Amino acid sequence: MELMSLLLILAVAIAVLGIRIINQQTAAVVETLGRYSRVLEPGLNWIFFPFQRVTGMLSLRIDEVQSTVEVKTSDNMFVSLPVSLMIRVTPERASHAWYKLQNPSAQISTWVLNTIRAIAASMTLEDLFKDRDHLVTQVEKALSAKLEEFGYVLEAVLVDQPTVSGDVQASFNRVVAAKREREAAEQEAEAMRIKTVRQAEAEADAQRARAKGLADSRKLLAEGLRESLADFEKFHVNSAEALTVLLETNRIDAMRDIGKHGNLVLLDVARDPGNAPLLGLAAKLGKTAGNSAVEED
Repeated sequence: MELMSLLLILAVAIAVLGIRIINQQTAAVVETLGRYSRVLEPGLNWIFFPFQRVTGMLSLRIDEVQSTVEVKTSDNMFVSLPVSLMIRVTPERASHAWYKLQNPSAQISTWVLNTIRAIAASMTLEDLFKDRDHLVTQVEKALSAKLEEFGYVLEAVLVDQPTVSGDVQASFNRVVAAKREREAAEQEAEAMRIKTVRQAEAEADAQRARAKGLADSRKLLAEGLRESLADFEKFHVNSAEALTVLLETNRIDAMRDIGKHGNLVLLDVARDPGNAPLLGLAAKLGKTAGNSAVEED
């Protein structure tokens, strides 16, 4: 009877001592007689005490691993890059995270250092400032598979603003400013070239329009002159006499137009009071016109 009571007490003690309560977002690694057995999930669990024991507790929450990496760029600039990795342990591979890495933060920082140094060596200082997304992508690609092998998932990589010495920063600013000024000068020159080309094209179009207008006016003038000569021929006036009348008419019209402006001195050198051909021609035209009117009556 006493033996039964003792066994019952021992069983109750083993049952009670084997109870394990695991918090949320926590994984507990269990060993049986010193050998890995299983991972306890959050909640109420039981192990076979004293043959089993919990040897490690791993947080499943996202952890931040920070490090500052000194790198040398392809243009021989030494830069400090603050880097942060957001990692977490996967429950399915919690045993790998517990057994394979002695000091996870230090070892992961070493991987980050080597990876970023290798990538930054092919980038210039300006690339590090402008294209950090490329650096982040390359780091994620290089570290994701390695961390997964050890039971971790890489959630994000954050690369902060590169830090350089004051002299290097001033030199870099001068280089960037000179580049911007050169680009601005090129843009201004291109704008001037386009403006000049457009002005030349507009001037060419205007000259073509003026030439066409002048040609059209001369064509109309020639047609009018031809019609006038044809009218003179009806009155039996030869071409020379007709041209004389037309020139005199143009001279009189020009004198009238000049007189409208005022404050002008007109010197008429073409007029000859003793020149009677125009009067004779006018009389001839009047006589011919009168005869034509009689014939029509």
